[in-house]
Amino acid sequence: MPSAPGGAPLADFGQRLAAYLLDGLVIAAVTLIPIMGVVFGTIALVFATIPQTPDRQGQPPVAPFLLIMLGYLVGIFLITFLAQYFYTVTYQLRRGQTVGKRVMKIKIVNVADGSPMDLRAARKRYAATAVLGLLGPASYLDGLWQLWDQPYKQCLHDKYAQTVVVRVPA
Repeated sequence: MPSAPGGAPLADFGQRLAAYLLDGLVIAAVTLIPIMGVVFGTIALVFATIPQTPDRQGQPPVAPFLLIMLGYLVGIFLITFLAQYFYTVTYQLRRGQTVGKRVMKIKIVNVADGSPMDLRAARKRYAATAVLGLLGPASYLDGLWQLWDQPYKQCLHDKYAQTVVVRVPA
């Protein structure tokens, strides 16, 4: 079994994928209440602010609705972005593990010597994942990269942050 610097065995694809999916559930649960507040607040704002006076064609004005919806989308983006950033970076700094990684018994370490990663590495991992996530289906390349990477089975965000994911001894 391949190992990282420091001798810890590397995490496999299944462990990392399961941890990623579990973390997705945690983020969804954490952001659900604030996002529902934005949704219901937006609906209330739409009904309260769009004038009932129709335009020349007999339709309600569209511009106020579009501005409100833009604010709605920005609000949801910010809630999700900030929740994911703080969840990911904060948890990874504490023990090198998010909740999903802890359940799957894996953690993130520095690729050079197996030491815990620092704030800069945690931010770099998150930034790389976020930027690659904007590429649509091409973002899957980040997670799949570990399947052919040698010798450390790193994803692209691991390479950028100089980290590796290892199994935690039982």
